[in-house]
Amino acid sequence: MTRHASGVLARVPAWVWVGGLLLALLLGLTLVSLPRVVQGAVLVQQAQVWRPGAAPGDGKTVALPHVWDDERPPWQGEARYTVAWPEGLTAGPGTRLALYFPRIGARFRVWLNDTLVDEVHWSTPGYVDASVVPHLVSLPAPLLRERAADNRLVVEVKGQLLRKSGLSPFNIGPREALEARYQRVFWWQVHVIWMVVACSVVLALLSGLIWLQSRERVFAFLAAGAAAWALRLALSPMVHPALPFELWFYLHKLSYTLYCGFIYLFLWDLFDHRAGRLRVLGTGILWLGPVWLAVTTLSDNYNLYRIWTGVLAVVAMTALTLMFRRARWGLDGQQRLLLVAGLVTVVTGVRDFGVVQLGWPGDADLRWMPVGSLVFLLTLAAVLVRRTSSYLQQIGQLNQALEQRVKDREAELHAAFDRLREAERRQVLEDERRRLTRDMHDGLGSQLVQTLNLVRTGTALNPATVTAMLQHALEELRMTLDSLEPLDGDLPTILGTLRQRIAPALDAAGIELDWQVQEVPPVDGLESQGVMQLFRCLQEVFANIIQHAKARHVKVRTWLEEGRAMLSVADDGRGLGEGFREGGRGVSNIRMRAAAIGASVRFEANRPGTRVEFAFPLPKRLNGSKKD
Repeated sequence: MTRHASGVLARVPAWVWVGGLLLALLLGLTLVSLPRVVQGAVLVQQAQVWRPGAAPGDGKTVALPHVWDDERPPWQGEARYTVAWPEGLTAGPGTRLALYFPRIGARFRVWLNDTLVDEVHWSTPGYVDASVVPHLVSLPAPLLRERAADNRLVVEVKGQLLRKSGLSPFNIGPREALEARYQRVFWWQVHVIWMVVACSVVLALLSGLIWLQSRERVFAFLAAGAAAWALRLALSPMVHPALPFELWFYLHKLSYTLYCGFIYLFLWDLFDHRAGRLRVLGTGILWLGPVWLAVTTLSDNYNLYRIWTGVLAVVAMTALTLMFRRARWGLDGQQRLLLVAGLVTVVTGVRDFGVVQLGWPGDADLRWMPVGSLVFLLTLAAVLVRRTSSYLQQIGQLNQALEQRVKDREAELHAAFDRLREAERRQVLEDERRRLTRDMHDGLGSQLVQTLNLVRTGTALNPATVTAMLQHALEELRMTLDSLEPLDGDLPTILGTLRQRIAPALDAAGIELDWQVQEVPPVDGLESQGVMQLFRCLQEVFANIIQHAKARHVKVRTWLEEGRAMLSVADDGRGLGEGFREGGRGVSNIRMRAAAIGASVRFEANRPGTRVEFAFPLPKRLNGSKKD
C-alpha cells in the first residue's frame, strides 16, 4: 500500500502537490492570524490623546491604531494617551495584571495612577524604534485602586520621523494570558525572521559559489536577491541599531527594493528570456528605487515610502501576470513550481500590506511575509539544486560521450598506426629489395656480366682469370649477404665480418694487417643498408691501398673521442701525393656513402702513407675517451 502511494505521488508533478501544501499553509495562516481577544483580557481600541504645548482641554478621542502620519499635518515629537480603565477589571488574589503592546513606536513609557511603571528607550540617545518587537508591561498590584473607575492609565509616546509612530490597539488583562500571547508574537516577529535570514545567507552563498564556477547569470541574480533579502530581514528586528537613522532607514528600504528587482531578473532569466517585460520591471526598480528612497529619506516624507511600497506591490502583481502569460509558450516543471511559490509569496505580501497599511481585517501582529519569503527561498533553493543536479547529470553524460569518442578516436588512431606501420614495413622491404637489387646489379651482376662476355668471345680462356673474376663475384655476393645480418650497430662485429673478406686479398698483395679494433658503443644508422654503405666505403679504401699505395703495412683501429666512435685505416704506402684529388670519383663516393650513414670522413697524410678517418656520432649520454 505504501509503495503504491509513493508511486502515485512520484507520478504527480511537483508543482501540483507543492501547490496543495502551500494552499494548506495559507489556510493555516488565515486561521492563526484571525483577530482574537486574549481570554480574560480587554482590547483597548480608543484613547484620549493630548500633545505637549496644547491647552489642557485640547485633547481628543482617537480610535486605535492611531498613526501620526495620518494626521493633517503629520504629527511629530511626543503625545500622551489617556486610557479609561475597563470596567470590572481588577486584580484579584494571585492575579497579576499587565499591558501587552503589539506595536508602539518609537519610544514610550507607562504611568499608572501618576506613577511611572515602565519606560522603553525613552531617554536613549540615537535612533530607537521599539515598534519592531512586541512589549509586555507589568502593572504593580499595590498601585491599583479598589474601584476600577479610580485607576488612571497614561501611555506617553515619542515618535520618529519616517517610522510608523503612534499607538496600536493593546490588551489589558491577566499577565499569564498576555505573556503567552507576547511569547508567540515575539517568536513570530523575531525568531522566524532570523531563521529566514540564515536560509537567505546560505542560499546567497550557494548560488554565488555556483555562479563563480559556471558564470551563469541566473545564479548571480539569485545570489544578489537572497543577499539583499537577508540584509533587509537582519535590519528589521533591530530596536537600537548602531547606525544613524537615515542610513538604517535607507539600507532597510533599499535592500527590499533590490530583493524585488533581482528576483524579477532571476525569473526573467529562468523563463528563457521570453518574458521581456519582467526584465524591464526588474531593471526599472533597480534604477529608480535608490533615487526614490534617497528622496524619501532626505525629505522625511513617510507617504513617499507608502507610495513606493504600493508600486512594489503593483509590480509584483504585474510580474505574476506576466508569468501566467508566459504559459502560452509552455512551462516546464521547475517554472510551474516557481510560479506557484511566487503566487503564494505575492499573496502574503499583499495581505501584510493591506492589514498593516490599509487596515484590512486580520491580526497585524502576525506577519505572513517572512513565512512567504521563506517558502519562496526554499522553492528557489530546490529549483537551484535540481538545476545544478541536472547540469551535473548533463556533464556526466557529456563526459561519457566524450570518453566514448576518445575511445573511438584511439581505436581509429591505433588502426591508422597499424596501417602506417604496415605501410612503413612494406616500404622498408621495398627499399631493401631495391637496394639489394641495385647492389647485386652493380656488384655481382656487373662481375658476372664481365665474366659472361669473356666466355662468349670464344678466345682461349685463362682459367686463372676466370677463376679470379668468379671469386670476385662470389665475394660481392657474400658481402651483400653479410650486410643483411642483424648486427645492431656493433662496429667491431661489422669490421670483423669485413676482415674475413679483405684479409685474403691483403695476404695475396703481401700487405700485413695490424688489427687494433676496440669495443665501442653501438652506432646509430648501421642497419643493413648502413652496413652495406660502410662496406662499400672500406672496400674502396682497401682497393686503393692494394692497387695504388704500394704499402707493406695497413693498420685498422677504433676508439672513442669526444662522444664519437672513431675508425681509421692507415697505410705506409706512397701517401696522397700529387695524384690525390679531393673531388675525385673514389673520394666523392666515400664521402657520399659516409654522409648517408651520418658519419664524417677525413683524408690526411700519415708520413709515410695515408690515413682515412671516419667519425660516427654517439648519443649525448655516452662519454668518449680521447685518443692516446
